[in-house]
Amino acid sequence: MGKVAWVFPGQGSQAVGMGQTFLHDPENFQAIGRRLGFDLLDVMSSGSKEDLQETDVAQPAIVTHAATLALAYEKQGAKPDVVIGHSVGEYAALVLAGVIDLEEAAVLVHERGKLMSTVKDGTMAAVVGMTDLQEAFHITEKISASGDLVQIANYNCPGQFVISGHVDAVKQAGEELKAAGAKRVLPLNVSGAFHSSYMMPAATRFKDILASSPFQQASIDFISNVDATIHREPVKLKALLTEQLYASVRFEDCVRKAIEEGVDTFIEFGPSSPLSGLIKRIDGNVTIRKATTLEEVVALGGEVRA
Repeated sequence: MGKVAWVFPGQGSQAVGMGQTFLHDPENFQAIGRRLGFDLLDVMSSGSKEDLQETDVAQPAIVTHAATLALAYEKQGAKPDVVIGHSVGEYAALVLAGVIDLEEAAVLVHERGKLMSTVKDGTMAAVVGMTDLQEAFHITEKISASGDLVQIANYNCPGQFVISGHVDAVKQAGEELKAAGAKRVLPLNVSGAFHSSYMMPAATRFKDILASSPFQQASIDFISNVDATIHREPVKLKALLTEQLYASVRFEDCVRKAIEEGVDTFIEFGPSSPLSGLIKRIDGNVTIRKATTLEEVVALGGEVRA
């Protein structure tokens, strides 16, 4: 019997009406809303698509939703061996690892989102169908060296990665990547060049916010996006979360590390389940389960093993 990893998606996984599954028990959301200064559950349950696209709203909504589902599953007696988040999803993973509580996670990512939104003139695009990462890296490096910056921001799965940078540089890179064999380059509806060097000023300011946050030693193996390595120490976790703002998200490597550690079952918690398809493309032999509502959490039925 193999190990189980719980995984948590990042920005873009939000969905209109995502909070309706929690309307019968709003108390925790009310406490979080008081800390944030707005009614989080109301936005999650009845907010528009545009409301949920605001970075400083989307991030606490996604993290609170995903972590609340996983905590509900934990109350059924389930427990992960490993936790992995994708970008801001790492904060939900930290909640389940016992590093921070849910309220603190929501406050941190709200501040994180506000800082990320201050960085202008950037965008991101998903690149599909190109497996030659060396050539992709060469193209982005060449463009960056001659003008505006563009970098590989996310390594999601074989044949899919994301580029991030200045609007003009991302457009040029997309054209050159298609000429080099990419099947599609899809612009992402984001407010900035996340996971690129453009985020370094925001990371510097966010480091100060993290410094005062009461992190605890992780009780469960946490695999970081930055280096795809297991970490538990609070000081190291804060350093990685700071770096994560401008470093590439190495999600494929995180999944492979989990499998290397004996994981054969992945359970995704969140308002939608974009990571499940990525995991299946990384390794088609693993078992994948997912929960987007409390009803689906109940349907998981206790500890899930392959």
